[in-house]
Amino acid sequence: MLLCKEPSYIRCIKPNDTKEPSKFDDFLIRHQIKYLGLMEHLRVRRAGFAYRRRYEHFLQRYKSLCPDTWPHWHGPPGEGVERLIKYVGYRPEEYKLGKTKIFIRFPRTLFATEDAFEFSKHQLVARIQAMYKGCLGRREYVKKRQAATKLEAHWRGVLARREVQQRRWAVQIIRRFIKGFIHRHRPLCPDNEEFIVFVRKNYILNLRNHVPKNVLDKSWLRPPGILEHASDLLRKMCMRNLVRKYCHGVTDERRAMMQQKVVTSEIFRGKKEGYADSLCQPFATSRIDEGDIHPRVLQLISSEKVEYGVPVIKYDRKGFKARQRQLILTRKAAYVVEMAKIKQKIEYSALKGVSTSSLSDGILVIHVSPEDNKQKGDAVLQCEHTFEAVTKLVMLVKKENMVNVVQGSLQFYITPGKEGTIVFHTGLEEHIYKDKNGQLTVVSVRRKS
Repeated sequence: MLLCKEPSYIRCIKPNDTKEPSKFDDFLIRHQIKYLGLMEHLRVRRAGFAYRRRYEHFLQRYKSLCPDTWPHWHGPPGEGVERLIKYVGYRPEEYKLGKTKIFIRFPRTLFATEDAFEFSKHQLVARIQAMYKGCLGRREYVKKRQAATKLEAHWRGVLARREVQQRRWAVQIIRRFIKGFIHRHRPLCPDNEEFIVFVRKNYILNLRNHVPKNVLDKSWLRPPGILEHASDLLRKMCMRNLVRKYCHGVTDERRAMMQQKVVTSEIFRGKKEGYADSLCQPFATSRIDEGDIHPRVLQLISSEKVEYGVPVIKYDRKGFKARQRQLILTRKAAYVVEMAKIKQKIEYSALKGVSTSSLSDGILVIHVSPEDNKQKGDAVLQCEHTFEAVTKLVMLVKKENMVNVVQGSLQFYITPGKEGTIVFHTGLEEHIYKDKNGQLTVVSVRRKS
């Protein structure tokens, strides 16, 4: 609202020095008019200019409004003022330039210049504050960077000293171990004590990852020369512990089967083909269930418990005709059964021995004593589970060395004073037949070892 008004300037003139009314001192009044600039003001006002200012003062006050004059103007003040007002945007009718002063016609022009100056002051203050803050920030940054550089230098020094200490320590350790390795075969002494302790510890730590898991695992971590004796002792202790654990974990049924496997090994190991293949085949309690045995047979042998039964093929002693039979073992005798009939009962007291061939056939001959009139003769049988049946029979009879593993042929008792012969061969196919000489010929396929 003030911008739309025209300002008025009042000058007070003192008429005399004695403060008397109606008295005018011409010299004093003329002196005040001269030094108050009223004459010049009257001349300016007559020309219509409301503001006048020397170039130096105007430029010093408003130089911040023009980039060419800020912060310093090195040329004449008049040229600086001229460039300043052109930048601010004065119109030609708003101002006049004198020799030493600038004249502004309208107050609003001056007020607009003042407003622009006030606005620029705030901008300058903000810029000065920003520059000062930036200067303080740079100073702080430089201090921190110098401090960080110093800390880094000291820390690198600490790391370098640590590395030097570690290398010295490593060199000493390597020297001691080389010296210990050179004297490793000497008795324990300060020169090799640390090396030997390290070797022992390292071997024990590695050994725990290579300990055998079962009694059949024969692998063992190879020890260094100075620990061979200790390794042997540890190996024996480990094996004993494994055996102990295994024995505690074996059931009664499995223990009995293993005992039978031991007997089988004593009888057939290295003597009969197919023994190695039978090791992984567990023995059965019986190959015949009681339901498969005729009730009449069970009634006839009711006084005895059936320990084992297996299907067999019996060959007649004269014509060698094959017949399906069952071999039933009890604690007192062995029975050759045909359906509901007991074809032959062989008491263990009359049993003379058992013969089988060294080939992979399933022929086994149960020999009886010729003096026993109750017996018809030896029993020639073919069994799919030869190793199992012979082992069961031997354990029930409880006679040692009663099994004879023959090669080529064997003789068996037919009737008093008469014997038969079984001849064993190998061929491309398994075959059992009676040859022209009246002998039983058994052809089996040789197994690859």
